[in-house]
Amino acid sequence: MEYSELIKLLEETVRIPFYAILGKLKNNLIYLATSEGEISIYALIGGKNVKLTKSPIAISTRPKSSLDFIPFARDVEKGKEIHAIHIANLKGEEFQIESPRVRISSLTYDDKRIVFTGSSQNETSLYVIENGKLSKLTTIPPFSFVTDVNEKYIIGSGVLKGNPRSQEFFIADFSGNIEILTPKEGSVTNAYYLMGNKVYLISDYETPGESYWIYIYDIESKKYDRVEIPGFEFKAIEIYYDPEDLLIIAKKDGESRLFDNGKEINTPKGTISGATRIGDEIYFSHSSLVSPHKIYKVSRYGKIEVVVDNRKVDVGEVEYVKVKTDVEVPTWVIKRKIPGNTIIYIHGGPWSEVDNSWNLLIAPLVLAGYNVIAPNYRGSTGYGSKFMFMNIGDAGGGDLRDVVKVRDYAIETGITNKVGIMGYSYGGYMTLLAVGKEPDKWDFGIAGAAVADWVEMYDLSDSLFRGFMEILFNGKNIDLMKERSPITYVRNVKVPLCIIHSQNDTRTPLNPVMRYIQELQRTGKTYEFHVIPNLGHAIYKVSDAIDILLPALIFLKKLEEQ
Repeated sequence: MEYSELIKLLEETVRIPFYAILGKLKNNLIYLATSEGEISIYALIGGKNVKLTKSPIAISTRPKSSLDFIPFARDVEKGKEIHAIHIANLKGEEFQIESPRVRISSLTYDDKRIVFTGSSQNETSLYVIENGKLSKLTTIPPFSFVTDVNEKYIIGSGVLKGNPRSQEFFIADFSGNIEILTPKEGSVTNAYYLMGNKVYLISDYETPGESYWIYIYDIESKKYDRVEIPGFEFKAIEIYYDPEDLLIIAKKDGESRLFDNGKEINTPKGTISGATRIGDEIYFSHSSLVSPHKIYKVSRYGKIEVVVDNRKVDVGEVEYVKVKTDVEVPTWVIKRKIPGNTIIYIHGGPWSEVDNSWNLLIAPLVLAGYNVIAPNYRGSTGYGSKFMFMNIGDAGGGDLRDVVKVRDYAIETGITNKVGIMGYSYGGYMTLLAVGKEPDKWDFGIAGAAVADWVEMYDLSDSLFRGFMEILFNGKNIDLMKERSPITYVRNVKVPLCIIHSQNDTRTPLNPVMRYIQELQRTGKTYEFHVIPNLGHAIYKVSDAIDILLPALIFLKKLEEQ
């Protein structure tokens, strides 16, 4: 493939729109999309797709069905993730409202107010905007997220009691009083929906570490009740229930299914990225690793039709396997029809996953001719909280062993005889750590938005990301941070590296990576280093994705020509 063809392929691929249903406003479908090259909020009004926001957004929320507007946050400092809050309505009007200059990590609203969590350098706080007036209600633990509000209460969840292996929920009032609750100490519980005095929860407290179910907490009686759904028998690991629409999205082994009041809807194989009911019809967004997002409509008679279509692409074949280390590592293998070199793709997070959904960073690699193997190493979501918390206090330990074992699987099964590693964010960290701690296992490495030095990153971070690191390392464990930092092993690197980083990244700051580069230079290693100007950690636009992916694809092509 010539360079011009590679560039054309990349641009065409990243321009394939993403769709995710948020809900509805006044019986109009509301969804996120990148149809015009940037993440925006859209509405389906009278059969027409209407863009409600005027430039890229950073954070959205669940729309309130009875209202005609939705708030959102936008990055206002060139990728540094300092946010301002705006409101968009069904008329296509947009308004900015008063908000502090902080990193906003979550927001919700009702007809009178907007509530959000914001992190400064020193603290994370719960804020409310009412009648255009901003006030700070209270400080909260840094890894906390607000999810719903009504005229009396605010609810949210997070690591609230200091145990990094559990999550609790909170109920706050508008005087700043906050109560931290859990149905069982050590469980993982998330409050996500508020109806009067009833809080809807997703929790694993009856099946610790394994699977989740839906519960209701009554604020007045202080009792927990399990939500019974007649006819629903799918053994899900993760689950979401919409009490307004009576819709269930249930997930297991990296794929999800959609249920209408307990009865399964015959959706395509893959992942559901949002669903809502409008009148007698159900809308859902869906994709897979080999099929881009589409929005479907299900009639009252069960007929399914596409209402927002997408481009058809011939990506390749997908296989789901579980590779055994001392745990089972759920892994997706995406093979080209014409065999090629293989990339072990490491997802970020680490509390995230590669599931069977369209992936902006994987699809261009496969279409360019590479097999991609994506392990869900210990610490990934989607397989129960016990699996998710396995890398607490062990970042770069067992999860790295999982990645190396998947690399060995690729060699042993004959998928490839040449294999590299690539990732973004925590995946970039794992890439740099892997080529330093296991230098003989790889033929190349590509690291985007990587962590090079946890200790320096901690010193540079704000309240939210210091809190994140204290959870990941089970406290402010400086010795472990140093031992698990790629810069500690930079002298061991043997393979060519491509390192891509954004100038304004405040999650994984640039300065530690530049020190890592200086060590590569001083010790005579082979590398490329690309700094993307005026860009941060998050990808908001098609052009952002091109800036990050193009150096990687050109690096891979040059390796093939050597």
